[in-house]
Amino acid sequence: MYPLKTAFSSLGRNAMMTLASIVTIACCLFLLGVFLLITFNINYIGSQVSEKCELQAYINEWTSDLGEERILKEISALPNVDTAEFESKEQAFENARAMGEEMDEALEGMEGEDIFRSSVKVTLKDLTLADETAAQMAAVSGVAKVNNRRDIIRKVISVTNVIRIGSLIAMLILVLTAIFIIRNTIELSVHAREEEIHIMKFVGATDSFIRRPFVMEGIIVGLIGAAIAITVIAFGYSALALHAESLRDVKIYSFSETAAPLIVGVLAFGLLMGGVGSRAAVKRHLKV
Repeated sequence: MYPLKTAFSSLGRNAMMTLASIVTIACCLFLLGVFLLITFNINYIGSQVSEKCELQAYINEWTSDLGEERILKEISALPNVDTAEFESKEQAFENARAMGEEMDEALEGMEGEDIFRSSVKVTLKDLTLADETAAQMAAVSGVAKVNNRRDIIRKVISVTNVIRIGSLIAMLILVLTAIFIIRNTIELSVHAREEEIHIMKFVGATDSFIRRPFVMEGIIVGLIGAAIAITVIAFGYSALALHAESLRDVKIYSFSETAAPLIVGVLAFGLLMGGVGSRAAVKRHLKV
């Protein structure tokens, strides 16, 4: 009870500095939360794009129905294959006609002709193994060739990796910045009570007893900043997700789907920043 009461009393005495620290921490945690949401959604969008980065194995035109079934089973059994879907010549013809008016006109009257091959469309568990999986598919008896969209796959992998690394670096910078800010805030409070700390040390008070109110002070600042950041993010992201529902090609998470990890993450960072920053601020003053 004493650490909590002392912490609130100290925050009240330095009201302006406390307010400035809370606003600054809230801004840092807001940006941190934004980067977390970007990371979540990049992974989600990456998985959606990955599903469209198919390998397509074209089957020799003279292969029988039983042979096509065998090829589908063999390809489905490959270790890196997530899904394998058979597309008949007729389905390929209809899919081609559905691509647009020009294609439909070009294929008009050609129904029943052997224009397209049957094929097996494959999505992968791991995009980085696309070339290896394509080689395994090509080795299946009855497969004429494999269409490997490696350029698209490589772009998806490189873009998602760059954004993930960039987000992690940005989050680390923000965490260090917030810790520095909290440290300076607590430093003012510690300096104002330096004489009191020295007296407590001389009468036998333990370091942990003296340190506790200051750590609590930092944690309170961190948690209030986290609460403000979460509230702003919740309203802003909910509005963004509502507008994003009109997108056809890709989807992003709704706020309810990201709320739990986001809240836990931002609160955890708030606690970490407050605890570490205040502990660092009071440490040198305990060396009497």
